[in-house]
Amino acid sequence: MSTLVEQRICIKFCLRAKCSAAETLRMLQKAFGDEAMSQKNVYKWYKDFKEGRERVEDEQRPGRPSTSTDEGHVKEIKDLILENRRLTIRDLANAVGISFGSTQTILKDILCVKRVKTRMPSKKTLNILGKKRHVANNCKTMIWEKK
Repeated sequence: MSTLVEQRICIKFCLRAKCSAAETLRMLQKAFGDEAMSQKNVYKWYKDFKEGRERVEDEQRPGRPSTSTDEGHVKEIKDLILENRRLTIRDLANAVGISFGSTQTILKDILCVKRVKTRMPSKKTLNILGKKRHVANNCKTMIWEKK
């Protein structure tokens, strides 16, 4: 349980024990020290409980809905990765038309893929044909695989 919820429970208890808001503040400061709520918040919660509020948890409030990590963009990025696993995050973001950060979120959190960078082989291990192929593939490409 967080200390804020504990403090709200204490405020509610003090109200029912007929303590004033100032006494409640002093008790909270004594009990919680530096982690005590501010005077403004103690008085606000004291007033709310006095007016009949029962819940000590925060009320649910609507947040701004995510517009770039919706199902359409996820499906589009998944299709692009399955089609060509060597696309960079920037390539995917530009192709879908969303931000770089949103593309990272989709890849990491929703699709659960990670990038696997290929290491450049030493010059001794590459033959003439291998060198040409390696340069042609461009070292900056990423390969995506399922975690």
